[in-house]
Amino acid sequence: MINKLFLVVFFLCGHTVSLIAQSTSRTYIKKEGVNGETHSIYIENDRTSTYYNKILDFGFGGFDQASYDNSLEYLKEKNIVLSKTHIIDLPTEWITLKQYKDKFYVYHPCDFLFHYKVSINDTTFIDWTGEGTNGSKIISYNKINDQAMELKLTGIYEPSRTLIIHWIDRINGIAVFENTVNNDYNLMIDASKIKKVPIIINYCPTQKEMELEFDTPDYKKLLKRN
Repeated sequence: MINKLFLVVFFLCGHTVSLIAQSTSRTYIKKEGVNGETHSIYIENDRTSTYYNKILDFGFGGFDQASYDNSLEYLKEKNIVLSKTHIIDLPTEWITLKQYKDKFYVYHPCDFLFHYKVSINDTTFIDWTGEGTNGSKIISYNKINDQAMELKLTGIYEPSRTLIIHWIDRINGIAVFENTVNNDYNLMIDASKIKKVPIIINYCPTQKEMELEFDTPDYKKLLKRN
């Protein structure tokens, strides 16, 4: 059966652009010709897409290893010794969850400079960013209640950091990470459950393109559900 595809097309700066085009498994947010190739941003509803695996890579490349080693060297210079902490009821790998037009997605960016994820072991809380991988010592872990856990951390960029992880939807692995020191929030999803939500893919085969602009979640509203 031939899939039906509905397109709204216009021309902008030499690019042929298509906004909100729909097919069976994909919803196109943007589609344009660039240098003989196609740049597109689309919602992928196929939960077997290989793009899920690409945003799940927690392997240490050369740059990741160097920045991680640098963060541990800082702890060593400050005479901060890593020690094991018993952590229970908390997934060890997390991926940022994005909000777009009131719905939630994981996101495969054009440039992984804009991809954030977290991993946790029994000694270290690790921030994975496009600027490097940073390990912070877990000073303490406290289960506040069935819906919230508190981590006290110290590291090269934040010597004193208190992070509260609020479960929003435990079944689907969704939580708000609240940094109480700088009043910063991140909506995250358990990495093992990312296929429970669709993925937005920014496909840019020839050159760096603008990232999709996402909505800022209403964290106060989300935390009221907690």
